[in-house]
Amino acid sequence: MNAKLKGHTRLIIITSSLATILLVLFIAMNANRYMSRMSENNTKLYNAYRISELMKSFKSNISILENKQRGYLVTGDGKFLEEYKLKETETKTYLKSMEKYFSGKPEEESFYKLKELTYKKLMEAKGLGGQSTIGVPGSTTETAGTGLQTMSDINTTVEAINESLSKTTKQLLNNSVEFVDASKNWSLLEIAIGILIALAASVFLLRDINIRNKLEEELRIAKKRADDNALLKEQFMANMSHEIRTPMNAILGFSDLMQKTRLDTTQGDYMQAIKKSGSNLLNLINDILDFSKIEAGQLSIEKIPFSVIELLQTLRIMFAEKAAAKTIGFEVKYNEKMPRLVFGDPTRLNQILVNLVNNAIKFTSKGNVSLSCEIRSIEHDIVQLVFRVKDSGIGIPKDKQESVFERFNQGNKETTRMYGGTGLGLAIVKNLVALQNGTILLKSKEGEGSEFIVSLSYPVAYESEEAPSTEYSIGLKIPGNRSVLLTEDNELNQQLATNYLEGFGLQVEIAENGQIALEKASLKKYDLILMDIQMPVMDGYMASKKIREELRYAGPVIAMTAHSIAGEKEKCLSFGMNDYISKPFKERELFNVIAKHISSGDPTEVKKENTRYSTTDENETVVDHNELMQLARGNHTFLKDISETFIQQNRNDIKMMEEALAKENFESIQSIAHRMKTSMGFMGMRKFLGLLDEVEMGAEKKVTIETLRSAFVQLKDISQKACMEFEELIKTLA
Repeated sequence: MNAKLKGHTRLIIITSSLATILLVLFIAMNANRYMSRMSENNTKLYNAYRISELMKSFKSNISILENKQRGYLVTGDGKFLEEYKLKETETKTYLKSMEKYFSGKPEEESFYKLKELTYKKLMEAKGLGGQSTIGVPGSTTETAGTGLQTMSDINTTVEAINESLSKTTKQLLNNSVEFVDASKNWSLLEIAIGILIALAASVFLLRDINIRNKLEEELRIAKKRADDNALLKEQFMANMSHEIRTPMNAILGFSDLMQKTRLDTTQGDYMQAIKKSGSNLLNLINDILDFSKIEAGQLSIEKIPFSVIELLQTLRIMFAEKAAAKTIGFEVKYNEKMPRLVFGDPTRLNQILVNLVNNAIKFTSKGNVSLSCEIRSIEHDIVQLVFRVKDSGIGIPKDKQESVFERFNQGNKETTRMYGGTGLGLAIVKNLVALQNGTILLKSKEGEGSEFIVSLSYPVAYESEEAPSTEYSIGLKIPGNRSVLLTEDNELNQQLATNYLEGFGLQVEIAENGQIALEKASLKKYDLILMDIQMPVMDGYMASKKIREELRYAGPVIAMTAHSIAGEKEKCLSFGMNDYISKPFKERELFNVIAKHISSGDPTEVKKENTRYSTTDENETVVDHNELMQLARGNHTFLKDISETFIQQNRNDIKMMEEALAKENFESIQSIAHRMKTSMGFMGMRKFLGLLDEVEMGAEKKVTIETLRSAFVQLKDISQKACMEFEELIKTLA
């Protein structure tokens, strides 16, 4: 009934909407039609006014012509004749202009009569300027008489035309008023309907909001109840687990002890039955608890380094005896090129495979069971593994294959009676695979066996198996408890350099710019000062000069700069620095330059740990993972922190460079490119430093902005790929 009402309501809303749209379109079309007619009418009215004005000017010209003609006839003065000819030309122009308007108009006949009379009037004066008619008896009187008659006819015709034009103008004015009123009314109607529609929409919207708020409130209440129920369920299951496991452990324990005593055959059978039933009951409890945790979202997935090969070998030992007891074969196969260590949850992978292999052996009475692991792909230090558990057992009917992953389902009741079990195993497996972003597939044919295919992806780990917590150190130490002032404004560079320096056994303090370095050096004597060159507030050049001259500091000051221009080292030395190291530098390079200046004896070299690094092809990724892992020395927290810092800093740098390019600010472009060289070099992207050099040097030389933009497009693309790779890396380290 509700669905039917909803359908009718939807139909009414759609019909009403369509009718409203059509009505609004009809009103708008009518309003536009009257506006168009008003526009056309206004054009006609303008033309009528213009012709009326031309007619006035024409009439005035005719009168002037008459006066000039009379003046010439009376006086014979040539000035009157010249003025007459000018007015004659103007009169002809007026006639020509008005002819276009009157063509096809009611006044057309009167206009042509006026034109004929005008030319007649002009023809009467053709003799002017030839032989003088002044003094010839009767000539003046005769010409004047004829001209007066023609002039009278012209005036009469002009009046008739003006009268007709006046009527036309009046009609056009009335039409304009009518069209304006009509258009206004249609527009008002359109506005009124729009307001009504808006009000109706507001009513519906408020109604929907109220309904939605009510539903959301009900949903909140239902969710709270569900959460409370889940918590109560979890607490209940935890309590029940404790209460049931305690006596079950006692039952199984005493069963073992009882079996070791002298029992007759019947007692031994009974005790074996008790032990088997108790073991099945304990498995049932474990399955229910696991499934409850999954449903409650309480089951977490660990990410620790482990060996897949070792896990598979353990499973081989675990199930070999069980398979042999049923006189079936059991084999474990894996790809020999398997990564030595991966990051993931070995417990949950073991649980998945144990469940699948256990089922395979349980439902197989003859033939064999196999567990295999293949490498589908290794990309960006992510290995995709495919685990296959295949048996030659009873198989699963085609119509039951979709439901075997549902809880408390074993395909059919006969299976449950014959083989036992809870029907939770495959449901748990499916959920555990999903929690690890994997997939599980089933291939089976009744009577011929089944194959479960699990696909899971794991990040490749680089710690050594024997000592996963060992740092990736090159093993170099500087003797003595030495202090270093690291002057560096870049947060990422601070983290990287501090990691190196502390690895050398040095105590590190940080100054964010030259001014702070000057203040700290005035309060404490450091064994070494590492000085970045390009910093805000006070740069490294000025800070070094002041430390030497004002503080009389005699210790070593080592410049750190990403400048690759010739003469940079000499410039640093001229400001009082002792040495120079170019960023990005490697750990060994930094150690050598520091040891040269502050080591009181020969630096010691600790035995290098047996470490393994990624063999990722550099052509596949932007970031050199070998160099990155050496930098982190296996410290995942540090690697995660510097990766997050790089992403934020790099995106800010790219945005700032875009703005600088838009403003064609060469100085800012050069500064940003210089700053980026250090972070990109440290973070395993040395092969792209040439591109940054190109941008920095181009900005310094002020090449065309198009050249810099072209290089920036490549730089932006590289940066985006790098950030994506670091984001993927962070996920594996989370």
